[in-house]
Amino acid sequence: MKSVEIDFNLYVSDGANTSFITTGKYIEFSEFRRINFIEETEIKADTYIDIYKDKVVLERNGQIYMKMEYELNKTNTVYMKTDFNYELSMDSFTKKLEIGDDYVDIIYQTETDKEEGLTHNLVVKWK
Repeated sequence: MKSVEIDFNLYVSDGANTSFITTGKYIEFSEFRRINFIEETEIKADTYIDIYKDKVVLERNGQIYMKMEYELNKTNTVYMKTDFNYELSMDSFTKKLEIGDDYVDIIYQTETDKEEGLTHNLVVKWK
């Protein structure tokens, strides 16, 4: 395990974005690598990004629990639950999945995004 600087960017095709830089942890396991950090947003979610050879799993814990899995050209189910016990699940399709030694670059579209003609681009870098 080592301490890393994390550059988090989530862009929406309508121009909205969430970006921050924070410190976190980088851990290597036999099957995957993990990035863990506290989001520098209002909800301060404890976020885990598990990076496998051909997929990425993002899990957020806090006021919102969310789990998303990204596999290129595949549809997966997004699970979300708030601390008010509101639960939601929806499909999400991964249009782009690029995994590097020190970054992930993902373009995905949820069911709601598709209805609204939007996509999300998640880019996370660490050093």
